[in-house]
Amino acid sequence: MSTVVERPAFSGKLHVLKGHDRIADDADQVAEMRQQLRDGDAFIVKNYVPRETIGKIRDYLAGVGRASLPNYQRLEQSCPNFHRLNRIDERSYVKGCFHQFAFFPWNQDFFDFFVMFEKIFHAQNTLNGYSKTKFLGRKADDNCIARVAFQFYPKGIGELNKHRDSTDEHQLALPIVVCSKKGKHFQEGGAFIERYDGEKYILDDYADEGDIIYYNSQIPHGVLRIDPDAKEDWLSFEGRWMALLAVNKLFDNPNVANSVDLDK
Repeated sequence: MSTVVERPAFSGKLHVLKGHDRIADDADQVAEMRQQLRDGDAFIVKNYVPRETIGKIRDYLAGVGRASLPNYQRLEQSCPNFHRLNRIDERSYVKGCFHQFAFFPWNQDFFDFFVMFEKIFHAQNTLNGYSKTKFLGRKADDNCIARVAFQFYPKGIGELNKHRDSTDEHQLALPIVVCSKKGKHFQEGGAFIERYDGEKYILDDYADEGDIIYYNSQIPHGVLRIDPDAKEDWLSFEGRWMALLAVNKLFDNPNVANSVDLDK
């Protein structure tokens, strides 16, 4: 059984990278970045996904969210793509309030997300010490699956408790794709990682639409409430958007521990 291994909080070092290719292919770059992640650094890769594409994805997901019922699905082999509301759901290991749209490599989607984000998954696997293509096939690998999860945090109520993910075996390098711009799509709050002294660094203050952020998922992190004074309106789809490119355990996998909610 994997257990939570204490890792450093955010070191305060935020590296900005202009390109992505060396992360997966340059052994020296990989080794250096892996150690920096273990030390608590974070990275932003600028302008990876065109803003026009991000806008089309947001519009499409908002249409799906308005036109079909949200429905929880258990993470298991061959489960469908789905979307669900999380309103402090008791089934969640970490409490939060957001609308999630989940995609899996054995299903089809209009954007072909696992091709669009293939190099990011390759870099993630390489930084985590795996072969580039591990977890990306049509069948679960080691009882784990790759997943693209878009998350929308609505103004007024969208947030995610501070937490620490359970193991660095799959997610020493956890990538997120920034899909909204603070100051444009929302004004207050955002994704944060926490320093040793408890100070929170809001990553959305430094990133733009289409950027990728890599950080050590053992660092305490979460999402501060988005525009807390705004009126709740799920169907406006106004607020903060992101895509989480993760490797998740299947529901019956006993070998990977759960994430730990640090705000309970």
